[in-house]
Amino acid sequence: MTESSGQDADLLIEGGIVVSMDAERHIYNPGYVAIKEGRIVGTGCAAVCPYSARQRLDASDMVVLPGIVNAHDHLDQSVYRSCLDEQSTSPSLLLRMARGLTRERAHAAAALSLLEQVHYGITTTQESHWTHYHLDSTDGICEAIQQSGMRAVVARCMKDKEEYTPADFCERIEDVLDDLDRLEREYDSDCICITPEAGTILQCTPEAIIAIREWALRRGKIWHIHLAQNREELTEALRTVGMGSVQYAESLNVLGPQMLAVHCSGILDEEVELLGNHQVRIAHCPTTVMRAGGQVPPIWELEKLGATVAIGTDGSATTNGQNSWEAMKMAVYMQRVRFVGRFLGTAEQALEMATIKAARALNMDDRVGSLEPGKEADVAMFRRDQLHLVMDARLINNLIYSGVPNLADTVLVGGKVVLSGGRSMVFDEEEVRAWAREAQTGMIKEAGLEREIGLAFSWPVITA
Repeated sequence: MTESSGQDADLLIEGGIVVSMDAERHIYNPGYVAIKEGRIVGTGCAAVCPYSARQRLDASDMVVLPGIVNAHDHLDQSVYRSCLDEQSTSPSLLLRMARGLTRERAHAAAALSLLEQVHYGITTTQESHWTHYHLDSTDGICEAIQQSGMRAVVARCMKDKEEYTPADFCERIEDVLDDLDRLEREYDSDCICITPEAGTILQCTPEAIIAIREWALRRGKIWHIHLAQNREELTEALRTVGMGSVQYAESLNVLGPQMLAVHCSGILDEEVELLGNHQVRIAHCPTTVMRAGGQVPPIWELEKLGATVAIGTDGSATTNGQNSWEAMKMAVYMQRVRFVGRFLGTAEQALEMATIKAARALNMDDRVGSLEPGKEADVAMFRRDQLHLVMDARLINNLIYSGVPNLADTVLVGGKVVLSGGRSMVFDEEEVRAWAREAQTGMIKEAGLEREIGLAFSWPVITA
């Protein structure tokens, strides 16, 4: 049991199975979590709880977890959900639609993604925003995060090489740095961290990559990059720069623990050791890899060599959803397919990669990712009468391997209830659905894609 010296709390979560994710991975059954002024002050077994509190939450017949941490996402992509499926020209379709992503539509799209996330128990997310046809679309996303009450690391992404990105989506580095300064002034807070991102080593000039990194390091922040994201990038990197993307990043002297590298799927065998030796933080998005028929990165080997590997959902354009539980399951199973090991990896490792390790990847493990005294009171509670959680044996395995439908009953961020009884306490859910549907419809129409993107991919739709 861990506790503070004080005996009073503002809120006491009592009963249920408390999965702490602390250093020893203690599980208390039944347990308690004591919260004061938005932070956890004590955890332990309910039978010996020394705390009294003005407010109590009954967690009986629930599993109590730290809020899930999503290591990589594109919150605006709910408006592209399914639009790009089975399309060999999907990047051009996305960009045609993205020209209609105004501030208001970005807000609506992000709100829908965040609403879906909190239903899965996610309390902290990464956001990578790279389509700045409307420069203030990032503002819309930040405003949705503020409204949600959740936490986010918002990576303001850039691309500046027209060989790989249409000219109207390329930006000058000086303009991007000015915009980063502005966003930091307006939105940096306890809940939002503004940080920079370079698209890929192919989409950005070396000068841009180095400038992005230096902006972050001057502020004590980590910087982000989509690095070696797939086989296609590897093939193109070998053709154009004569080495893999990770090797090229090393040649620029930018590899290191200050980097969050997204995907790392298109890597050479010799690049695995580079990522480990430089202690790079990696956001692994297994559902995206599967969708694209991509190369499975050796995540256990990367961790063994010194990298931190976390799990991300990625955006709904490429994963059709915001379900971290699906990604956890796929992360383990894909390793077994690649390395032909029936029992390779565990459900417990997967949960680590979506809680404490994801928090570490986002440079937030001193604040979130586990239920421990001193940390933010970010808590997700799941009813155990969900059919896949009825059985007590190997509860963690049931959460991960059976957990695609895991839906939270109650979610707290900083001790504040943002989801109760499976309903948002901050969003008008019907309004968010209507906003997002209207945004997608408008973007498809303005892009002239009504015939290409309809109710079905190839089947005829009869309307009258």
